[in-house]
Amino acid sequence: MTRGELRFALLNLGALALTLVAVFQPWVGAGGEVPASIARKYLPFALVIAAIGTALVARALAAERRDAFLARHHALYAVVPLLLFVQSRDLEPRPAILGAIYLAALGAWTVHALEGLWHVVANLEDRRVAWLLAAVLLVPFLALLPYHRAVMPTASDEPHYLVIVQSLLAGHGLDLRAAYDSQIYRAYYPDVLPDRHIIDVGASQFPIRDLGLPLLATLPFAIAGRTGVLVLLCFVGAALVAQLYLACRDLRVAHRAALLGVAGAALAHPLLTYTTQIYPELPVALAFLVAARLLRAGRATSLGRLALASACVGALPWLSTRAWLIAVGVGLVVAYCALRPARPATPSLLARRAVAGAGPFVALVLLLSFVDWRMFGVFVPNAGYYLIRDQQQVLAFTPQIGALGLLFDRVFGLIPRTPLYLVAALGLVPLLRRARGAELAALGLGWLAYFAYVSDIAYWWADGSPPSRYLLGGLPFLVVLLAAGVERIGGLGPARPVAEGVAWVLAAYSLFVAYVYAVLPNIRYDLALDIRSSGSEGALFAFLARVVRPDPAILFPSLVHARASDLVLGLVWLALTAAVAVLGATGLIRRRPAV
Repeated sequence: MTRGELRFALLNLGALALTLVAVFQPWVGAGGEVPASIARKYLPFALVIAAIGTALVARALAAERRDAFLARHHALYAVVPLLLFVQSRDLEPRPAILGAIYLAALGAWTVHALEGLWHVVANLEDRRVAWLLAAVLLVPFLALLPYHRAVMPTASDEPHYLVIVQSLLAGHGLDLRAAYDSQIYRAYYPDVLPDRHIIDVGASQFPIRDLGLPLLATLPFAIAGRTGVLVLLCFVGAALVAQLYLACRDLRVAHRAALLGVAGAALAHPLLTYTTQIYPELPVALAFLVAARLLRAGRATSLGRLALASACVGALPWLSTRAWLIAVGVGLVVAYCALRPARPATPSLLARRAVAGAGPFVALVLLLSFVDWRMFGVFVPNAGYYLIRDQQQVLAFTPQIGALGLLFDRVFGLIPRTPLYLVAALGLVPLLRRARGAELAALGLGWLAYFAYVSDIAYWWADGSPPSRYLLGGLPFLVVLLAAGVERIGGLGPARPVAEGVAWVLAAYSLFVAYVYAVLPNIRYDLALDIRSSGSEGALFAFLARVVRPDPAILFPSLVHARASDLVLGLVWLALTAAVAVLGATGLIRRRPAV
């Protein structure tokens, strides 16, 4: 440990000790349980993990930059007197005000850490950068968790996933009757659940929900309940960040563009939002991306990598029935890589590669079918959804509405909340020209098949959960395009200053929306039925209309209503996105050497 690092450690220990003395004064608890928890629990925890994050980044910096970087970290402690001042005042809503300050301080720290990483990203090995970036972004993920845990109970499908976990831990297996009857879910849901997500089979009640996430969550829930599961998902999000950066580098996106693209996506909706949601989409995205990266050698992919990619593809149906479409897209690339090897093919070699490419996938699907047969008497994977097919319409056969809605809908679309993804269109054609290969094919085919399917789902909005839930599973492809788009901005000729300015505005708006969602998590839950009956523009835009003029909601269509004017406005946005893609493909872009 250098002298500067020792000084940094001692100063942090001293500042943390003073913080603990201050926040445990008796008057701090007078404002209520949540405000007191922010000061006494969340703040010390956040200060500790932020100090660890700063130390990790500092070790990668050159000596002349390291001391200044470490010294700058201590500005974070200014949040302590500010929080205590607000705590001492009779301000309402106090939890939201304290949460806003607490989360803003963590946002400022994240910028500080990313700025340090920015200076060395091109000098470090890619894998080290990936895990440093994951460690940095894990700090805001984990710091947001306890605040959300305190102010927002589980909602929509979340408690039903946890009921499966509780049933497994209580020894009832997958028969959920006892878990629902005993109301053991009251630990994380404030009332009696209005329905049960089950299928009655004789005296038993078996889950409709997919089993992958409950199986992954069993040990974390046994250790720390709902909080343990959320910690698991934060680490899944951090692992996804690392894999996203490595995927960008696999596809020859420049170091800094990859850093900006991945960090921007990770700190924006929906990735940041879903680190505090108990849904399987984050693990789906991770399995999807890992499978694609394992195929990056294409036809030269080894038997071991083929088997691991096949296992990742086989895990997708366990996590989500909708992920079958990702499995189809990626599975085609696995089959191609297995059956078209780079070296001369012999029957023995083809047989070994076929077993490696198909064996783990087939085994996992057969195991899932066996579990469903034991529950429902039907040897079909994801049999719960098969059995209720006559009770719930799934496909609406209107993909044009769903596709525009997933991207541009005022209440449930991606772009109104994270317009930063418009930059992804800029990188589409240049990336396809430059980085052809099995990895990009797996990402592209997996995303395309998945997007086509969820666009055709009658309830594409997935209401009751935060927006863009159904897009999250295929998000890795969009993030890679986003990083490529960031890189291409640097290659625009005279248009570069304008493009950079627009991109920074889009990024600022996207991060602001993510911040609003973090501070006020209750405004993320709109219902399509309410939007249709009331004509509301959604809780987010109702809030933004009070602080932003003109009301940005007027720029976006409502594909839930799908009036003629909404379809026209949606097509205008689609044309704008296509124009950005054309800009990325034109001669305004100067070819840059691969890095």
